[in-house]
Amino acid sequence: MFSFSKPWKTAARRIQLAPMKTILTALLLSVAAAQAVELIADTEFQRGLNVKDRSGHKHVIAWNTNAAPPVWNTAQHHSKSSFADQAFQKITTNGFSFQDAYEMLSIHPTDTDADFVCGVNADHEFGGKLREKGDPWPHLYLEQRISEPQGHLGTNAPSLADIEKINFSVNVKLLHDRKKNGPTYSRHVHAAQFLVFFTIQNLNHKSKGFGDYYWFGISLYDDRYPVTTLFAMQDKGSPKKKGTDKFIYNIGVKPFTDKAVANGEWVRVAGDLRPYIVAGLQECWRRGYLADTKTLADYRFGGLVLGWEVTGLNDVAMAVKGLKAEAVVKE
Repeated sequence: MFSFSKPWKTAARRIQLAPMKTILTALLLSVAAAQAVELIADTEFQRGLNVKDRSGHKHVIAWNTNAAPPVWNTAQHHSKSSFADQAFQKITTNGFSFQDAYEMLSIHPTDTDADFVCGVNADHEFGGKLREKGDPWPHLYLEQRISEPQGHLGTNAPSLADIEKINFSVNVKLLHDRKKNGPTYSRHVHAAQFLVFFTIQNLNHKSKGFGDYYWFGISLYDDRYPVTTLFAMQDKGSPKKKGTDKFIYNIGVKPFTDKAVANGEWVRVAGDLRPYIVAGLQECWRRGYLADTKTLADYRFGGLVLGWEVTGLNDVAMAVKGLKAEAVVKE
């Protein structure tokens, strides 16, 4: 127990309580001093999608003709599918759906209360044969730029030094994971992961390390673990699949929830990302990454990717709603 001396008690009696008006004014000024900035644009998916055909040419898919140009891009690395294939598209007044033998995407589906559903049939992608270590694997990502260049916030994106909190939230529901294992299955090589990643990037033009970044991620689902936890590694490639060679710091859902996404129920993942992002930077520096600057003011959110990477013979689909990432910035 702490005890206070008599002189402290005497001084305390002399303290005058501040008038209620003064207290309320101080509270209002405190609230006004903080500004909320939404880091992710078009979280309600009203502005359409930018997709690429197999030749790499961009196409715009729009379902709201009065909306601004799309900020969301799709990425289908190493997939046999292409959302640009009109034969498998269906555009409605409120959304878009696509499904072929390999991948599917539905914006504002009518059969579930999700903002979007996306899935990969890697059994078909791989032709029923488990991949070998080093072989590429199919991706299905929705992605967008946040800061410059070409990000919706541009040069107005706040730096980590300006940000007090990053209120992140998303709700996910696994619709199915139909998995095939063969005699060559290895949990170190074959998996289905649903991920969200931000690039934390040095965007100070005057900095020696301008443009360098690391991957900050949350594995929302991994078929090998009931609840995902922290792992960190380099994004190394192979002769068959190029990597970025950047550092990956993936905290999993464990900091925010003990609920297993694998149970097929809606799971909300929400919390303040800032302390984990800073911890990721510190781990980068400890391992020799991003060595040109250790100044938080140099780092901003570069971009976002969200979706599937499937290295096993899994047929998977995930429903997503309520995606938000709000930076609370001190003025």
